[in-house]
Amino acid sequence: MTSTLSHVRNVWDTQRANSPIYALLLGDITITDASPGTIHANLPIAKNHTNSKGGLHGTLTACLVDWAAGMAIASQGASYTGVSTDLHVSYLSSAKEEEVLEITGRAMKVGGTLAYVSVEIEKVKENGDRVVVATGLHTKYVRKRE
Repeated sequence: MTSTLSHVRNVWDTQRANSPIYALLLGDITITDASPGTIHANLPIAKNHTNSKGGLHGTLTACLVDWAAGMAIASQGASYTGVSTDLHVSYLSSAKEEEVLEITGRAMKVGGTLAYVSVEIEKVKENGDRVVVATGLHTKYVRKRE
């Protein structure tokens, strides 16, 4: 395991233990790879991830963008992943229970005050094809308090 992947997983373990919403919604997420500036993860869609029509709930999608942005920032070596200042999600398709989501977060720039991250969420169909479910842009305030 790379040191980047190990670091990102450690940051995630700390966040999951201290964030009830992440523990509730993302307890089954797996970080599969990480390199400086980029993370890859997958999440099998469970019943609690769906809306009343059986499709992927938009709230979960936004949560994934927020989460993946933080993990992409962590992949740059940070333990503090910041707080949200702007979150934009484009919903392009849907997914349903038992499908698997592949999430990619890319830190476009991590500065002393702000970080800018892009996120892509795809579903993997039974035949292996991938369909983009959502894309997101996330800005986070990353300056630590003194």
